[in-house]
Amino acid sequence: MNKKHYNTAGRTRLSAYLKQTAAGAAQSAEEIYTGLCGFCSADEGDAPGRSSVYRMLAALCDEGEVKKFPAGAGEGGFVYQYVGTQRHCDTHFHLHCTSCGQVTHLECDCSQNIFGHLFSTHGFRVDPGRSILYGTCELCAKRGDA
Repeated sequence: MNKKHYNTAGRTRLSAYLKQTAAGAAQSAEEIYTGLCGFCSADEGDAPGRSSVYRMLAALCDEGEVKKFPAGAGEGGFVYQYVGTQRHCDTHFHLHCTSCGQVTHLECDCSQNIFGHLFSTHGFRVDPGRSILYGTCELCAKRGDA
């Protein structure tokens, strides 16, 4: 049974903030809460409370609008990224830069080729929705942040 969600003012503000920051690094729930507090203007009203943001993030993840990723080696916790309802995160790898936190969706044929190879050669079926490769993005590598 699908839960009905309410499109409250707080949820609308959170979605707007996540859409605006989607191209940047994935953020922890605390970073999202802090950023949302600065994002909400005085005429829009207050930002939702911390616990409301955590609950709304969980709901948005359940609905597929937001993707939740493990934060990375040694960091602990999770980071979140707005993916919208059109992106199919269960069909490709994700590349997570351990330097800047950027999460890139590897939506080319490369993912399918690797999935096929792993299954046909090694009998291993990849769960693409949970497949994250950690490393350094091109920009961070050029800066020497590797």
